[in-house]
Amino acid sequence: MFRGVDNALQPNWLHVPVGYHGRASSIVGDETEIRRPKGQKSADGKTPFWSACALLDFELEMGTFIGVPNDLGRPIKIDEARDHIFGHCLLNDWSARDIQKWEYVPLGPFLGKNFASTISHWIITPEALAPFKTPLPVQEPTLLPYL
Repeated sequence: MFRGVDNALQPNWLHVPVGYHGRASSIVGDETEIRRPKGQKSADGKTPFWSACALLDFELEMGTFIGVPNDLGRPIKIDEARDHIFGHCLLNDWSARDIQKWEYVPLGPFLGKNFASTISHWIITPEALAPFKTPLPVQEPTLLPYL
């Protein structure tokens, strides 16, 4: 969407876990009315103007609730992850694509991504999901050992 078909993914896409900064202040329950954000946009990629978002969408994702904290600066090993996860929910990650497009390179996204995320009103525990677990496909390329 931002870099064109020939350069859609950066070289690190298959190697680095992707995640945005935490934004607990903008997470609300589903059925909450979301206000269309305003921000800087650009029609020509050079000259900004201030306007309401015209390209609003969302990404359906999974949210995870952490029940047991870790010590500051101490990574959680993958085989210890289950000891920390309380449960999961559905998460709609709202995106102001026209605002995001302008602020994305090199520092963003900021306002285009942090105005709202909605979560389901229920949490599914790992135990409830266990009967539906299936083997993962082979990862290509192979992940680094810390992952």
